[in-house]
Amino acid sequence: MISSGRDSIKGSILIVDDESVICEGVERLLADDYNTYHTVSAKEALNIVRDNSDIDVILCDLIMPEMDGNEMIEKIRSENKEIHLIVMTAYADPLKVCDAMKKGANTFLLKPLDISLLERSVKNAVQRKRELL
Repeated sequence: MISSGRDSIKGSILIVDDESVICEGVERLLADDYNTYHTVSAKEALNIVRDNSDIDVILCDLIMPEMDGNEMIEKIRSENKEIHLIVMTAYADPLKVCDAMKKGANTFLLKPLDISLLERSVKNAVQRKRELL
């Protein structure tokens, strides 16, 4: 797990993608405005969520080795209903997307990522999560 410095006022984002270049690029984009964590493993993401109650939003890929995004979403939702889940994928398979939404994903973004849409989606998700508290 890699994380940026912690600031309790900022929202916290976990980025999960088996491509480290995606994790690092999204983290660079968001790190000035948010506390960030990133990992290339869905299994490690589950541990990060369990160990860090400050996470507001998870950005996750759908297609990953060992455990796919849909399985990860289902496991996270079984333990935490408040985290906002944003799915990022290059594979717009309608069945996988529908499955992700049924399991608890809140938002879907298509890769290559539209930077302004990503930034708006994260900002809105953090605001919604904070309003629930």
